[in-house]
Amino acid sequence: MFKKIALSALMLSLFSFPLLAQQNTTPDAQSQSTTRMGRNRSMQQRPMADPETRARKMTDRMTQQLGLDQTASQKVYDATLTHAQKVDAIRANSDDKGAKAQALKANADDYKAKMKSILTPDQFTKLESMRDKMRHGRGRPNDMKEESDRK
Repeated sequence: MFKKIALSALMLSLFSFPLLAQQNTTPDAQSQSTTRMGRNRSMQQRPMADPETRARKMTDRMTQQLGLDQTASQKVYDATLTHAQKVDAIRANSDDKGAKAQALKANADDYKAKMKSILTPDQFTKLESMRDKMRHGRGRPNDMKEESDRK
């Protein structure tokens, strides 16, 4: 009886070693699929571009979509550059999340007031709708938008 138990244990251990070695050398299927699907990549933070680049891109986009003339475009660039520089300074210097949020909110309100003074009422309305679309519709399927709106 003892020989049968010992032999069974020996056979079981011999067959289980290759299985353990295989699990340790290859990743499981779930992590392979999430890596291939790119889910982890979207969670990585990319470094932000410098304020001048961000301001130029934003100004170019606004000039094209709002139909700004050269003078208005230059004023928008100056205001956007100032806004971007302040955002970088706030993010770099503030450790307190509450203070950082308040400073960013105040900067955003100041920027919004500058845009309102530079743009015509129609252009400003169009800018606000563009911002809403970017905030609420960024790359999500329609059914996800509706689901999040219900919550």
